[in-house]
Amino acid sequence: MILSRSIMLVFRLVALRLSSSFIKSRLFFDMKPAVSVIIPAYNAEKTIRHTLQSASSQTFKQLEIIVVDDGSTDRTAEIVEAFATSDPRISLLRQQNQGVAVARNLAIHAAKGEFIAPLDADDVWHPTKLEKQHGLFQSRPSLGLVYAWYRVIDDDDLVIECSPPILARGDVHNWLLVENFIGNASSPLIRRSVLTATGGYDPSLRAAGAQGAEDLQMQLNIAAICDYDVVPEYLIGYRRSLSSMSTSYIVMLKSHRIVLEAVRTRHPQLASFLFRWSDGVASAYYGSEAARMSPGAAIAPLVHATRTDPAALFHVFAKPSVQDLWRRLRRFVPRLLAVEQRMVPTSPHSICTSGSFFDADPTFICQPVPPEWLRRRVQVALKTPTPRQLRESGPRSIDPSALVEDGA
Repeated sequence: MILSRSIMLVFRLVALRLSSSFIKSRLFFDMKPAVSVIIPAYNAEKTIRHTLQSASSQTFKQLEIIVVDDGSTDRTAEIVEAFATSDPRISLLRQQNQGVAVARNLAIHAAKGEFIAPLDADDVWHPTKLEKQHGLFQSRPSLGLVYAWYRVIDDDDLVIECSPPILARGDVHNWLLVENFIGNASSPLIRRSVLTATGGYDPSLRAAGAQGAEDLQMQLNIAAICDYDVVPEYLIGYRRSLSSMSTSYIVMLKSHRIVLEAVRTRHPQLASFLFRWSDGVASAYYGSEAARMSPGAAIAPLVHATRTDPAALFHVFAKPSVQDLWRRLRRFVPRLLAVEQRMVPTSPHSICTSGSFFDADPTFICQPVPPEWLRRRVQVALKTPTPRQLRESGPRSIDPSALVEDGA
């Protein structure tokens, strides 16, 4: 009798727990998520676990997480499925390897949220990222995209450097064309209706052997019709490792130039110097990044930058301190001397470099104010008519005085 009562008690406890889990799952599926996190993943078994943890740990809870396995041959799908068993907000879609644009579009098609939050399978988010971005959208129908600043991290989540603390708000198209201040795919939170209206992500770049600038193209399309805003905090951990091959930067430069031509075709009245500046800055940037692995691969893009826009070299390399320049040069010296290379912090502010991304204060600005000549150059871009101005002949909504703050 005592044994049978014990068995019944255990059975009831198990049934109660299963019933509770079922109710929680039903509540989630009955509740429409406000934000859909979309994660394209290809052979990402080394990082996808950490990425999913940062997404599922967001203080903003009304979300779903859609992972698209883009034909992985490793344990990526297995790891995602294991996460999904304990978190009903996570789902897995699979496709043959077709590239990041097709994977993201598939996730957008399956998404239920009013907002889309792209996240690369090797990046991470600060826990408050979505909450702070989502708050800016309230009662602002003209707002199409909200970005935040990022910190470059290595394989161990240690901070290498920080993005410039740029405060580009409103009609930012020309500024974004000249300089990709968003800088990575994991930064924006996007109004879904705007994203679908502008066509989502373009898979034709991969077909042309030029994958890499899909994010910039999408962001420019949105900037041509909607306002931008920013959460002025470092909320994205953008992972960069030495496994990145120098040839990928050359492919990304090709992708950037294809996007430039698409924008020029779509908006033929835009000032021609904006495209020249954009090409020069991109050539200088990707050339400098390629030099980390192969100095020879950097020659052509750096020469092109010099011919197209000599000031672009200063745009990429010029810094106000000799110490910072030396830190950058230390990246290239090991390769030139044929010795082992490692990632070297480039910011002189040790308080936010060589420390963990999650331990760093997201509000601490660890980049100096850019030189005055660069600020003036941005001002010129801001005063040039944007696609919205050319189409509507209306007033600009950007504040040209809010360029960069040092936050000190």
